[in-house]
Amino acid sequence: RNQSFFETKQINRHQERITTMQANSHDNQINPNNMASITKTIYLIRHGVAAHNVHDPNTGERPDYHNPDLTDPPLLHHGEWQASILGENLKRIGLIDASRSMENVAVGNEENSMDFDDNRRQRNSPIELIVTSPLTRCLQTASHIFPSYFQVYSPDENSITLDESSQHYVLNRDCKICCHGDIREAYGMHYPDRRSPLSTVKSKFPTVAYHPAITEHDTDWKPHTRETRHDVAERARKFFHWLLHQPHDNIAVVSHGVWIECALREYCPEVLEFGRKRVYNCEVYCGNLVGRKSVKGNDCDSMNDLEIGLSDVTQIGFYQA
Repeated sequence: RNQSFFETKQINRHQERITTMQANSHDNQINPNNMASITKTIYLIRHGVAAHNVHDPNTGERPDYHNPDLTDPPLLHHGEWQASILGENLKRIGLIDASRSMENVAVGNEENSMDFDDNRRQRNSPIELIVTSPLTRCLQTASHIFPSYFQVYSPDENSITLDESSQHYVLNRDCKICCHGDIREAYGMHYPDRRSPLSTVKSKFPTVAYHPAITEHDTDWKPHTRETRHDVAERARKFFHWLLHQPHDNIAVVSHGVWIECALREYCPEVLEFGRKRVYNCEVYCGNLVGRKSVKGNDCDSMNDLEIGLSDVTQIGFYQA
């Protein structure tokens, strides 16, 4: 790829800078006067440290991912702490509504924050929807970052319905948390990436709306084959397409390192220095998710063939030990 589809930029991970994000108008691959478009603000968040992320303190070796005992591992206490601190920081800069009403921004206590540059802070609209991977570590991370969101909504049969025109499952505007299988980690062979039965997950997180495509048992995970990065990038494309059809505008996506890396490398590789940079636990990348459809003749009544892009992607930098 000679050039990113959209212009991207980075910030130092130890600075706090959230910018006003607009779709780049200099994209020369599509004529902006001949298209329809949809834009969402998204926050890509990797889960906190889980049991399979820590090397053996005695040998320095990483855990054996082929060990069934590591199936769908939970967060460690440090991972829970990471997520809780991140939640406080996001609340402080106005991205989490502490009032739980989801209508007015309430800023948290400013005395117990970590490494903020107050002169650069800008208030942003609160996150309206959290979409999380069905693996336990992501659901736990989301629940520690956004605890109030897990308390204000009880899903029912109207939480997610099939839109006949687009053939997409669409969330109710009041839905605050959704679990979606397309943002799970690369699956196959490694037991940490094999999810628990759906009934088990639902019993632990009953206030989450689960996408109908998630089956009771993990039929995607195979013991002898594993997804490629191309496979993961294709799942990211499908997920972004689905996300653009949802009624929410400010959305947090709680996912995994490989998934986020594949998505960023596909749409804005400069953000991760063309593969030289990794995504670490509880890091946050924000940007615009843009879907564009060229209008040709009379073929302009559907948004099903959107061209996906990420623009103005930055890392929100919070210092954490």
